[in-house]
Amino acid sequence: MNKKQVHISPTTETDLEEQALSQFNSGRYKDAIELYKKLLQNSENSVWRQQLAYCYLQRAFASAAKGQCKEALVLWENYSQHVQPPYQGVDHYITWLIHIKNRGRIQSCLSQLTAQQLDKQYPELAILLGFLMMTEYPEFQEFLPQDSTLISHQKIVQTALQAYREHNLKGVDQALKALPYRSAFRDIRTVLKALVAASTSHAEMQLLLSKMPVVSVYSQSARLLKACTLKGAMLVHEMMTFNHQQRRLLGEILELNRQQVELIESLSKHTHWSDKIKFNLAIHYQSLFGTDVSQRFCFTMLTRYSAGQRDFNKAFGSINDFEANRLKALAHEHNNNSYDADFYWRQCINALSHEVGGNDLRIALILRHMSDMQSVQEQQTQLLIESLDYDPDDKDCYLKILSNTSQHTKTSKSYQEWLCRALGRFPQDVDVLTQALQSASRSKSHTKVIKYALQILNVDSLNTFARHELLSSYLTQSRLLIRNKKYHLVENEIAQAENLKMGKYYVAQTQLLRGLLCFAAQDKTQGLLLITEALKALNTGPVNMHFQATIEALLTAQPVATLLRTLPPVTEHLLSAQELSHFTQLLTRYGQEASNYEYLHKALDKVKASLKKSVSQQNYQENLLLALCQTLDTIHHFELLRHCAKWAQAKWQKPIWIYYKIHSETNGNPERCSYINCFRLQDNLERARQEKDHRTSVLIGDYLERYAEVHPARGMDFLGNLFESNVPEEVDDPFEKLFGHVPDEIFYKLNKKLETLAKKTTPERLIQELSKVIGHDANILQAMMLNPDLFMALLILKAADELGVNIDVRTEDVLACFGVVNKPRSFSI
Repeated sequence: MNKKQVHISPTTETDLEEQALSQFNSGRYKDAIELYKKLLQNSENSVWRQQLAYCYLQRAFASAAKGQCKEALVLWENYSQHVQPPYQGVDHYITWLIHIKNRGRIQSCLSQLTAQQLDKQYPELAILLGFLMMTEYPEFQEFLPQDSTLISHQKIVQTALQAYREHNLKGVDQALKALPYRSAFRDIRTVLKALVAASTSHAEMQLLLSKMPVVSVYSQSARLLKACTLKGAMLVHEMMTFNHQQRRLLGEILELNRQQVELIESLSKHTHWSDKIKFNLAIHYQSLFGTDVSQRFCFTMLTRYSAGQRDFNKAFGSINDFEANRLKALAHEHNNNSYDADFYWRQCINALSHEVGGNDLRIALILRHMSDMQSVQEQQTQLLIESLDYDPDDKDCYLKILSNTSQHTKTSKSYQEWLCRALGRFPQDVDVLTQALQSASRSKSHTKVIKYALQILNVDSLNTFARHELLSSYLTQSRLLIRNKKYHLVENEIAQAENLKMGKYYVAQTQLLRGLLCFAAQDKTQGLLLITEALKALNTGPVNMHFQATIEALLTAQPVATLLRTLPPVTEHLLSAQELSHFTQLLTRYGQEASNYEYLHKALDKVKASLKKSVSQQNYQENLLLALCQTLDTIHHFELLRHCAKWAQAKWQKPIWIYYKIHSETNGNPERCSYINCFRLQDNLERARQEKDHRTSVLIGDYLERYAEVHPARGMDFLGNLFESNVPEEVDDPFEKLFGHVPDEIFYKLNKKLETLAKKTTPERLIQELSKVIGHDANILQAMMLNPDLFMALLILKAADELGVNIDVRTEDVLACFGVVNKPRSFSI
């Protein structure tokens, strides 16, 4: 490519000078050089020549910064032709000569240096020359001014080095004391002191070397010396960072044998470590690593590098059936093939079962590992249960079973059975008792709550959860007594709650109940004052105050309007993130304590306008909205859940938000779910399983199971379901009419394609694709979404289109068959 030439349009000297000065001031030195050279062709001007020289000098520095030392030398020499001595950058010029190893020119330049220049003007050059005289170029000493400080300091360093060679460490120390702090050899002093320290302490040596500046010419020497103090893997990793000559030097210093040096060289050659390379190195150098270590490493590698099996057997001997099957299982897990992995784990269990005794724990551990790899919670639980046949005293296994069975409505009976078993085996264990306490709390069994809470506190007197549940039980009982006007019994319940001494928040909670008792049985004015003070102490923001006042009034059968009258208004108030978090905690706690949710719904009606506005206008974090939605779902307040889920789903496209949106739109009733929403949930169930979002998987799975119960004919098995013989013969089957003529082999291909479309394409995308063909007629789109058979028939046409198969069915035929009038565009086939 030709270099772009500078086009000089002005012809007058003044214009040319102005243009040159502009380029000069802008730092465009290359262009400025051309302009100044043109000016100097016509007339001599010292200012122009100085600026031309300056441009050459700056370009020389720029080239050197890019590592272009030869170009820098030429540019500097051009600079020197336009100015008189003394020249700028002489030290840089000599440094560039050293880089290109031009010995003759170096010697000439060194001979011209004065002691003043070497010792005062060019400190960086002096350091470099000092280093080179001690290493690669000792002859430089002959060409430097002998009366310079650099030469006198070099003699001191040579004395110290000679003393070190003679193992005279005191002599080294004595010589170095004569070396000034700011000497050009100051960094080699650090190196020599580190060598002296090495005889007594490697730690002190490393400390001294760590002070070496990274930019020092002695930094590589310091790194080499530090490497000499390392061992094992750390030494190998450090040696790999050096070049071949440096590694060879280290090998000689450390007296490494030939195999060790070969291994390090082999390691240094590779930047990408394939399984094959690692496997082969471990076998080849097993004498260095140790046979046991190499064998374990290679055995582990076989899960990813099965091609190494023959070499493994040759090096270490063949493995037994158990280990062979274990390797296959792990390899399939590595490839995300859980089906085959389970098969080989079962083979492992079978092999262990036929061995003589002592393998029960190993079998149990395999089953628990299989459980961990499962994405379906029901299968996880079954494997955990099976593992207890071999290791019945594993508490963690019981806790996992309880955790899994507590999340699904269909497994509530199983949960209670396993809770009884766990309590029977671990009657005093806090974790198991906590599960029992949680179960009692969910079932609103206050007698059992008190029983299990007291049992936990007997073992762990500071257990916060047990104390909280016990307090909650006392408070619930107090509200019930006020409601039933058994005022004389309330004080005892409040006193027991206070004796737990749970902190200021719960003191305010008991104060609230005292206020309600006073309002109901004694002095309404004084009671109202106590209630207002307690609510302000318990809450931040008017929304939380109104909600708690309403729910407490309803639970104790007190007039709501009277209690709310003394509180600040909630109109136009937006909840902060902190207030919403506190509101969710309140809602959760009252939801756990309530025997039904009627009072909660009434209390929410008082504040739902503010809640809706807050969710719409405040930018809440996802975890905050998720906690609120979980609680709203628990208490079945679908109106607020719909509002929250709508906003969250628009912001975060995750399976949990798709679920909550559809779940709330149907008021938790799968019978009201449209076919397309069912299809959407199927898609998100698979996604949740892939993301190992077990809770969402359980929620969607439970919803779809209930959907299938009320819509048994609407399966999701595509063509297999469409042509099943569950339709009476006298009823016209639209699928038989449209597609009954399709040959079996094409039918099979269509079925496979439909499965692929369902897995890889979202329902929304499928509808968009179909809309391109049927148009955007609202009536047709509505018919398609409401009638799963019409949707599926059009989807079959799309599958045939993508396969390039002619099934002699047009879009018009499908719409006519289902009684939908339209003139759509046909598919391309």
